[in-house]
Amino acid sequence: MSPSRRISSWLAVAAALLNFGTATTQAETTVKDFRIGWVLANPDGAFNKPTIGVNGEWPIPQLTATVGDRMIINVHNDLGNTSTSLHFHGFFQNGTNYMDGAVGVTQCAIAPGSSFTYDIHFDQPGTYWYHSHNGGQYMDGLRGAIVVHDPAGPYEGQYDEEIVLSVSDWYHELSGALIDQLINVENPTGAEPVPQAALINDTQNLQIPVQTDKTYLVRLVNIGGFAAQYVWFEGHSMRIVEVDGVWTEPAEADMLYITPAQRYSFLVTTRSDASANFAMVSAMDEELFDVIPEGQNSNVTAWLVYDAAKPLPEPQPVDELEAFDDFELVPVDGLPIFDHVDHSFSLEVQMDNLRDGAN
Repeated sequence: MSPSRRISSWLAVAAALLNFGTATTQAETTVKDFRIGWVLANPDGAFNKPTIGVNGEWPIPQLTATVGDRMIINVHNDLGNTSTSLHFHGFFQNGTNYMDGAVGVTQCAIAPGSSFTYDIHFDQPGTYWYHSHNGGQYMDGLRGAIVVHDPAGPYEGQYDEEIVLSVSDWYHELSGALIDQLINVENPTGAEPVPQAALINDTQNLQIPVQTDKTYLVRLVNIGGFAAQYVWFEGHSMRIVEVDGVWTEPAEADMLYITPAQRYSFLVTTRSDASANFAMVSAMDEELFDVIPEGQNSNVTAWLVYDAAKPLPEPQPVDELEAFDDFELVPVDGLPIFDHVDHSFSLEVQMDNLRDGAN
């Protein structure tokens, strides 16, 4: 090899090592200590209900990372009367299914007074959530959003700020009682218990401060147990750019339909004047409910607040709930659908009853 080529090769190796070192140093490892225990919460204004919090607080913390980061979460169960776990919803857990938190499937439950350490590598960008995976326990409050930033994402530089929003349903009974209602000989059709209220960011009457002439990346997660919800912003349109951790081509939408565990990210560009504030509405899909409980609050309102001194308007009635069809979304990676199938299998699934009459 000539001296000039040898020098060029060494320079190339040095550059590669420098890039590797830069990428390595950019990744972060954070350590969190979670003591999971009971608190009292009253998000719909009805009454204080025993709720599962973290470190004495509820709602539980949002987890935020960048692609390549690692998070170690030391969990201690302070509940006293029940086991628990954490599941990181939407993450593939390739090679790490023992960190997936599904009790009785990939992990033993964390017994009262016991501890478990989760070691999570954030290799997937997008919007996710985490929650208990011990029976229906997350409906008692142990649920929160996860955001994994993507420095190489297709929409970097196209928005000014991020807003993270969750929608959920709220039950006035604890999950144990709800499961007893669901799996019961007196409920042979398998009708799910119906929630009493809808929440945004685990509260009601949320005010979201915004500024004029800005574009916001809104990350929306349904962390509920049963109810799908229709979501819309009065006076603003949405440009969908992500669904369930997959970047999509921009798609204009006036209304979204988001089911439990589903996530969307969309761009919202604010108006040029701050002369009014605007309602955001999330409405539970009542067609899912076998009965409507007396006093149920199936809609919840938040507001885009341009000027805190101006009134918060009542939402305008809509003639029809017509949501964007997410089958129309196109991933930005452009991967084609499999176009050749050798064998097809058809599966028929039906609900039936056990010998004791329970569904």
